[in-house]
Amino acid sequence: MPQDSVINPDRELLVIGIIYTVLSAIVFPVYVLIIHALHSRHDLRENISYKLINLLNYCDVSQAFCHFLTGIFLIFPVFISKVDFFVRIVGCTANTLWLATFVIMAILSTTRIGIAFFKTKPTKWSPWMIISLVIGCVYIFLVWVIGCITQNFMLTGPNWSYDMTVKFAELFADLELALCFPTLMLSFCSYILIIYSIYKKRRVSQTLSSSLRTEIGILVQATILTTYMALLITFWHNAESWFKMTNFTLAALNCVWILFSHLNSVLLIATNKGVRNQILKIFCKSERSRHTSRLAPLSHVSSAMMVETRSNV
Repeated sequence: MPQDSVINPDRELLVIGIIYTVLSAIVFPVYVLIIHALHSRHDLRENISYKLINLLNYCDVSQAFCHFLTGIFLIFPVFISKVDFFVRIVGCTANTLWLATFVIMAILSTTRIGIAFFKTKPTKWSPWMIISLVIGCVYIFLVWVIGCITQNFMLTGPNWSYDMTVKFAELFADLELALCFPTLMLSFCSYILIIYSIYKKRRVSQTLSSSLRTEIGILVQATILTTYMALLITFWHNAESWFKMTNFTLAALNCVWILFSHLNSVLLIATNKGVRNQILKIFCKSERSRHTSRLAPLSHVSSAMMVETRSNV
């Protein structure tokens, strides 16, 4: 890639950069609405599962911002030549946030197990939840700090990858697999057990309670996300043996990574009525305020006309 020019002269990489930028940018307003909705409703705000989901939302929107910057780097390759250390930090941050989603999903799945089978209160943090979250946060933080210091993540063409020339990069790549697949298996097994629990509850009670609907919504969202993550990891780590490595192939894999944020937001809105209603309420309020602002001048004019009429009388 010629890195001295301002705009990328490679039309293929330029188009890929624009696609990355647009794909990433369109998800920002959606997450603003979702995060606002989860913070606005008391029942969602106090629910541990939704706190974890909101943490996942923050990770996703931050990843989207990193992907947005990736597009900028491809459009303007001067960044790679002039501030490569910053470019690598962005890549390391995106990868670390991606790893954080596995930790959050694993804690979310075990939390749902606790609620389904061990009568854990959905609004109260258990000690094991806090310990798991702290351990996960410490691990993710260390991965990020070491990655930023050693600069072990680089942008090669349209794709992010570990720089195997950097010390310990191969170790971190192996640790990534060691983290991802066990947490995915834990999530899958947890959701199978939760499905069984929901099936039993449905047999006992013919009516579908609101709490059960909430469980099903979280289950559907988490199951689809877990499946998507498993497929992405599988394709990502087997791409070289399965596909011909071209810019198109690498860009397609990266777009699948970018679209994870879109999938999470769509599923959260689609499977949760409370979130949908809260988002609709925002639009209804804005529509009502616009309607009121239109009526205000008219009412002012009509009142003025009434005063004038009375004075004439």
